[in-house]
Amino acid sequence: MKSKHFATLLLVPAVLSTAHAQNGETSPVRVSGFGTGALTWTDTNDAQFARANQASGAGTSPRTGVDSNLGIQVDANINDWLSLTGQGLVRKFGEDDYGADATLAFAKFRLSDTLNVRVGRVPLAIFMVSDYRNVGYANTMVRPSLEVYSQVPMDSLDGADLSWQQNIGPATLTTQLAYGDSSITMAGGDGKAKVTNGSVVNVIYEQGPFTLRVGRNDGKLTLDQGFFHLPKTKVSFTAVGFAMDANNVVVQSEYTQARGVGEGSDGWYAMGGYRFGKLLPYYSHGKQTGASAQKTDSVGLRWDAFRSADIKFQVDRVDPEGPGLFIQPRRGFRGPVTVGTVAVDFVF
Repeated sequence: MKSKHFATLLLVPAVLSTAHAQNGETSPVRVSGFGTGALTWTDTNDAQFARANQASGAGTSPRTGVDSNLGIQVDANINDWLSLTGQGLVRKFGEDDYGADATLAFAKFRLSDTLNVRVGRVPLAIFMVSDYRNVGYANTMVRPSLEVYSQVPMDSLDGADLSWQQNIGPATLTTQLAYGDSSITMAGGDGKAKVTNGSVVNVIYEQGPFTLRVGRNDGKLTLDQGFFHLPKTKVSFTAVGFAMDANNVVVQSEYTQARGVGEGSDGWYAMGGYRFGKLLPYYSHGKQTGASAQKTDSVGLRWDAFRSADIKFQVDRVDPEGPGLFIQPRRGFRGPVTVGTVAVDFVF
């Protein structure tokens, strides 16, 4: 959903707020947002460093388009059991120019204290940080590990999901079920990838500072790009994740398997850091095997310089096999490649 639809989305809070003000009521609408302004560069022009499904990336000249975005979210509480959510996101994704997409648009039904159902465009919850993968301020690193998160570039699902929480002693067990379709315009804007009949099952165990997540996603993938057509093919994605934030120690790790197209791929990363007041230095190692094999060592620093904003510095040493996950490689390209990023994340 592109720019004109995004503009329409932004009119929703104004219309609802005006209606309630005329009735002398307090507006139930909450408008919030997030964004990242970043510069990303590398030490080579023989290939471009990009996030998944980006048409162009960074070389030796710093580029804003790899890691920068701006999002607006509107939440409207209709009553004690029904709420509406819409989210628009401006970023470079699929096409080489910045575009606006409606990344979320759902109605949430609170059936009980432990059971919720969302219908519409909901998050495609298959990663540890699926609900906030585009919110830089909510993540320790500049970007989620490409070795893992490039395996499924879709981040929303048109359908419905169900979330059921239950307490087990001091812990919380959450079961998530979802069903629907996901699609994206492929890099370059001349093709489309679509997953139909997609099903998601997640089990999340939380106790104190620890989170353990196991998930499975199945569906049928269709690819159309130029003269290439992949008919409906069964695909699956399996993920296990762990996170901890205790006594200033921050740990996050995921292991994933994508199957169904070609030889498939396995991916994993492990990130650890230690918080010194407002400073959080961290290190991460990630690896993907398969057709686009590569490994990355990352060293970074998050500085929570302001109440609702942080500044991040990150250096990645990326070692691909062949082109790896780099795009537009020239003949003779080979790694490793050093990538630098300076970013400011904010929420409002």
